[in-house]
Amino acid sequence: MPFWLRTRSLSSTQLMAAPARARLVRGVASRLGGGRRLLPRSAASKPQATSLKDDSCTAFLHWLQRKAGTQISSVLDVATSTFGRSLFALEPIQEGDCILEVPYGVQLTQDKLPQEVCMLLDNLVGDTAKIAVLLILEQHLGHASGWEPYIKSLPCKDQMHNMMFWDLNELHMVRNSAVYNEAIEQRELVKKEFSAVKPVLECFPHLFGEVKLEDFMHACALVSSRAWLTSRGVSLIPFADFLNHDGRSNSILLYDEQKDVSEVIADRNYAVGEQVMIRYGKYSNAVLALNFGFTLSRNIYDQAQTWVDMEDQDSFSREKLATWLRHHHGPKSEDMFSCNYTKASFVIKEVKFCGGKGVGVPQILRAFFRVFYATSLEELEEMSTEAARDDGRLARRPLENREREIHAHRMLLLHLDEEIQGYFTAIEHLGIASDPESRSVHPFRKEMAKDLLVGELRVLRSARAWVATYCETLSTS
Repeated sequence: MPFWLRTRSLSSTQLMAAPARARLVRGVASRLGGGRRLLPRSAASKPQATSLKDDSCTAFLHWLQRKAGTQISSVLDVATSTFGRSLFALEPIQEGDCILEVPYGVQLTQDKLPQEVCMLLDNLVGDTAKIAVLLILEQHLGHASGWEPYIKSLPCKDQMHNMMFWDLNELHMVRNSAVYNEAIEQRELVKKEFSAVKPVLECFPHLFGEVKLEDFMHACALVSSRAWLTSRGVSLIPFADFLNHDGRSNSILLYDEQKDVSEVIADRNYAVGEQVMIRYGKYSNAVLALNFGFTLSRNIYDQAQTWVDMEDQDSFSREKLATWLRHHHGPKSEDMFSCNYTKASFVIKEVKFCGGKGVGVPQILRAFFRVFYATSLEELEEMSTEAARDDGRLARRPLENREREIHAHRMLLLHLDEEIQGYFTAIEHLGIASDPESRSVHPFRKEMAKDLLVGELRVLRSARAWVATYCETLSTS
């Protein structure tokens, strides 16, 4: 046939909420009205044994509140957990409570860069890279930095697992996923941005010292895993970035423009000693691994992306493409196709079956298979006629010719089977401890790779089950 398919995770670049060129940042901030109160702190309340207190954690919050000139939180404190530094409830928290407020003035934002540096960086790199440059400046200042306690609280490179730090053996574990190529592309982008900013940094050796590529990569990884996007731009928000991610949480970081603060509203009740968590975004494990350096054992936002390469071997491939574009009624063409319309992409989410009903694979993908498995121009004309009788879409109803409908979906089923087997093989390979390449892989990164592959496999298997049921139903009815 005139094309082949490759299943991949949703590209992180498609999820970016702003034109920050190099990094994905957490959250979208906006005003949330009503139902907020900042609770009083009781000196008798202490974290339970789920956390490990240390003096540096307590000193950090005291420093930040002195710098802000106001109370950051009355009910949260920093402690060490299995996730690293985390935030725990010191008081009972009720749903709807405002549990922290961090003023804009103590956030690390690009307007805190020296003006002469900003002028030279303008139009060279995006906002997130500028925040990375600011981090490098504050690191170089050391004790003279107004953010020294915060800078010292950030993880070093060896403690980070963002995929830009994975070596080729580690990346090879996820070669079945699109994140493999995305990680390589991300690393190349960071190198390109470093080439752009290096001449600027060299103009101010007293501010930055000697900056190497690995220093810039580390700063960029810190921004990708800790920064937030607010209406005032990309920000590193001390204390708030100690909140860990829970994909099922409805709490997100918000920006109150009237108060000029970033805040978090509790989405549920918390008992004293419980770790308080928020949702960074509705991110798949591929995005979490790439930009944040962790994964979830079961991520409800996992998804897969199918790329279709269309070759010119078919004598009427152009007519097929024209028919498809005329009737797909999906995302804009520029969002679905690579250059010159040589590749088309389709996102598949996990198919949910409930009460005998389920949301199947995307209608536009099914319509695509109907079109590109046509064997004559007459078939294309018949499809267009059928679509015109409905609402113009090829996927609203099955093809009137049942044999063609079943054939197209069986072709999709065969491909899903092939992809599923590839994922099974990759996951099995992760369990081979005697393999020389496996022995050199960081154990935590191997677990990340497994979470990622298992999640995408789950999505593919759910789609496969739906397509198989669909074909069986048509065959027997």
